[in-house]
Amino acid sequence: MNHFRKTVVIRNREWVEIDFCQLQKGDNFKMFEQNGEEVLDEFGNTWMQAKSDPYYDLELECWLVDIE
Repeated sequence: MNHFRKTVVIRNREWVEIDFCQLQKGDNFKMFEQNGEEVLDEFGNTWMQAKSDPYYDLELECWLVDIE
């Protein structure tokens, strides 16, 4: 069973599902919980822009990306 959020990114003006660790700096993306609910940022936005490439945090044991 997949225990991760679904990540979609805009590619050629369409939302395309990718693995979170495939995000690239500058990508506009959305994430969805397993139940289909959109993930919100701290301001209530449903889409975000990656300000960094993904990096693995050893302490949290997960992939992260800095967002605007």
